[in-house]
Amino acid sequence: MIEEIGLSLVLTSIFSATGALLLFMSRERFEHLTQFLISFSAGTIFGGVFIHLVFRLASNYTRLSGLLVVIGLVLSFMLERVVHWHCHHRGTHEEPVPYVLAAGDGIHNILDGILIATSFLVSISSGIAATVAVIAHKIPKELGDFGVMVDYGFSRMKALAVNVGISVFMFLGAGLVLGVSSISSGILTILLPLVIGNFVYIAGSDLLPDFKHSENWFRHLAVFSLGVGLMYLVPYFKTLVSTVL
Repeated sequence: MIEEIGLSLVLTSIFSATGALLLFMSRERFEHLTQFLISFSAGTIFGGVFIHLVFRLASNYTRLSGLLVVIGLVLSFMLERVVHWHCHHRGTHEEPVPYVLAAGDGIHNILDGILIATSFLVSISSGIAATVAVIAHKIPKELGDFGVMVDYGFSRMKALAVNVGISVFMFLGAGLVLGVSSISSGILTILLPLVIGNFVYIAGSDLLPDFKHSENWFRHLAVFSLGVGLMYLVPYFKTLVSTVL
């Protein structure tokens, strides 16, 4: 299981970094592609949650499980507001915006590691689904962060190095989950609904609004459906991953 989680985190880091290469496109094509990446990301997250994670949660569902899903939503909202406030009110000369942004990314990467590790502890299929969903979400997000850093004076190589360096925090998040799970086998009953709440918040608040207000809604719906379809096919990738490892 540790090997699968480690490989997933490495792949997530690589794809997040290579996504920065899209910035060498023209701005018009870059913005056009980013919109569709966001729709694809929403599809993979909703597909991963409702095809894989909710199915696992349902087998041991209690009222506490439902409450924890809501708590996951609320905590995700609170974290986003804190990071957003910090970026807009502490971006001074003493604490430049890129470094504040990097700190926020570090926190998000810890959460990504927690999401991926928790999902793998549920099942291999759930772990693969979570990995694909996190990668699909991180590429457009890292593109935006990369662009902000460049706008504030970072060279492309420095911005890329910062983003790659921060990805190490995903391993910290995964390590926390593995450490706690080795002590308490029942921790999944708490972590899984929190993870579901976080995923639903990301897709529902960060991604769907852009999808809904687009003029090319039919194309975005097609890309969204492609993301959902990919999540449905994840069990077929399970054999491939097992063969590689």
